[in-house]
Amino acid sequence: MSVRAFEGLKVLEFGGGAAGPIAIRHLADHGATVIRVESRQRPDFLRLLAQSARNRDLDNAPFFTMLNCNKLSVALNLNDPRGVALAKKLVRWADVVAENFAPKAMRKWGLDYESLVALRPDLVMVSTCLMGQTGPRKDYPGFGGQGSAISGFNFLTGWPDREATGQHGTITDSLAPRFVAAALVAALIRRRKTGRGLYIDVAQTETAAYSLSGWLLEHLANGDVVGRDGNRSRFAAPHGAFPCKGTDRWCTIACHSDDDWRRLVAAIGRPAWAAERRFTTLAGRKANEADLELRLAEWTREREPWDVVHALQEAGIDAGVVETDRDLHEDPQLAHRGHFRLMRHAVIGEHPVEALGYRLSETPGEITRPGPRLGEHADLVYREILGLSDAEIAHLEREGVLQ
Repeated sequence: MSVRAFEGLKVLEFGGGAAGPIAIRHLADHGATVIRVESRQRPDFLRLLAQSARNRDLDNAPFFTMLNCNKLSVALNLNDPRGVALAKKLVRWADVVAENFAPKAMRKWGLDYESLVALRPDLVMVSTCLMGQTGPRKDYPGFGGQGSAISGFNFLTGWPDREATGQHGTITDSLAPRFVAAALVAALIRRRKTGRGLYIDVAQTETAAYSLSGWLLEHLANGDVVGRDGNRSRFAAPHGAFPCKGTDRWCTIACHSDDDWRRLVAAIGRPAWAAERRFTTLAGRKANEADLELRLAEWTREREPWDVVHALQEAGIDAGVVETDRDLHEDPQLAHRGHFRLMRHAVIGEHPVEALGYRLSETPGEITRPGPRLGEHADLVYREILGLSDAEIAHLEREGVLQ
């Protein structure tokens, strides 16, 4: 096997949830050694998602496990000065420190960049919290749900006559990690060239707002505030999700031009209604969109979603199946790419893990271990990396430092 792109890189990770851990997986999957600092006193909330009356095991946490594969875990009480001292020893070991706490946390423990760069002058450190490290709202300790609203996404999502709904999941937790990973790689390239470290401050809401640049520019140019319009587009008709044969089965169809429309009409068999003059131009289709959608739905409703999509794609029409979770796990394209990899976890058992969405031709990433159990790698980290003796480890465990 070829050496992976980040083989030899050492990363120390603090924080929880998704935005930070997803970013660091870009390094872990490509060979970096990542030590994740956790605590049983305040476990990562993703470890709590599967908690119930039947399940009190912090290691029986599928979501956490899938986002944190290829990482090592130690339990460390950072509210104890001795825990902070051990964390600082790990900083001297690390090339990169990553954290996604609210701004006050790392400063409270003396683990902010100004303190850590004194220990490791060439340190690359990244912080990714909701609002960034500066500004009047920097201390607001929010999560992705708030971030989706604050960054403008929720206002655009939903129907014009109803309240804003927002997306399924949290858009900032999906977007921010890509910015974090790219910025880290740039900082590491710079350090290789100059020998100097760098501090990176990523505001999750800003990464999301940046992704709405087209809408923001439109307001700057003409004062328009674009709002919710369901699945419709101002620049295409039809444009939406249409019912297909089966229970809750759907496909998407979009016609961006009159040429698209003519190809669609031919693909669905040239029904008489589609020849009506009101549908021949984009302006006409937009003016009669509700009726257009009803007529097209009559055709899609009688057909399987994949049959609809194959027929329309062959005609050069933008179309896709609205895939369910089951569809994704059975998708032949994802299977060909090896998107889902089976891993065996000591508590959860065999389960799928998602690979990253890109492949390096000469140094492809790998998933070599499942997400860690909390504190699973204490021996490796405390004995082999920090050189603590058995007596020191036993004493710190009794004192509640290693938990």
